[in-house]
Amino acid sequence: MPNWCENNIVLKGSEEDIAQLTHLIQAPVIVICEGMLDVLSYDQPPWEYGEEFKSDYEPGQQVMSRTLGNVVDKSKLSYQEMVDRLGTKWDFNLDAFSIADTEISGYANTAWSPPIGWFRLICTKFNLSGDLVFGEQGNDFGGIVTIGGGLLQEYSSDYNNWGCLTHECSSEFLDYLLDLEDDYEEYIAKIKSEAKLWPKSWDEYKSRYHISTTQI
Repeated sequence: MPNWCENNIVLKGSEEDIAQLTHLIQAPVIVICEGMLDVLSYDQPPWEYGEEFKSDYEPGQQVMSRTLGNVVDKSKLSYQEMVDRLGTKWDFNLDAFSIADTEISGYANTAWSPPIGWFRLICTKFNLSGDLVFGEQGNDFGGIVTIGGGLLQEYSSDYNNWGCLTHECSSEFLDYLLDLEDDYEEYIAKIKSEAKLWPKSWDEYKSRYHISTTQI
């Protein structure tokens, strides 16, 4: 079964460009549908399943990826259009983001893949560079997408070769994995052997797992 994809996102740019994006992130929006998959927007957007507008919420201080990416038009977005345009089938919340003069960074979970399309759209729309670091243990993948200097570069691997670098240290990550199956000797031996070959830095990771470079 697929699980939520973990994403750490860093966006960098001039004070003017970051200020423009900050304004959109902090602008009041309207909650369209109550529940785990809330959709928020400046105006009433089409919802994935076509529900009519039903909300008693007052405008808040949150914004969702679809609104910020400005991919909503007057027509309903299908499942495939969401995947094609955002890289993930559902909207995701941007409230766990911190803002500085020249940088915006934060964390988001997406279903069930990384929001690479959204990340590219935001960087190109607001003239930003950045990093999208993503991973999903259930389907065993992890990776990085970097944008800068007119290039999008993608790196991707299995989850463990990625996850060992997202924890405080690789030994902490190893302990976490061993705790998952602490009574399965074959698994323990396999993970301990694999851990000896894990990359020691992001530079090493990138040298091993470069997938593609695209001009944007």
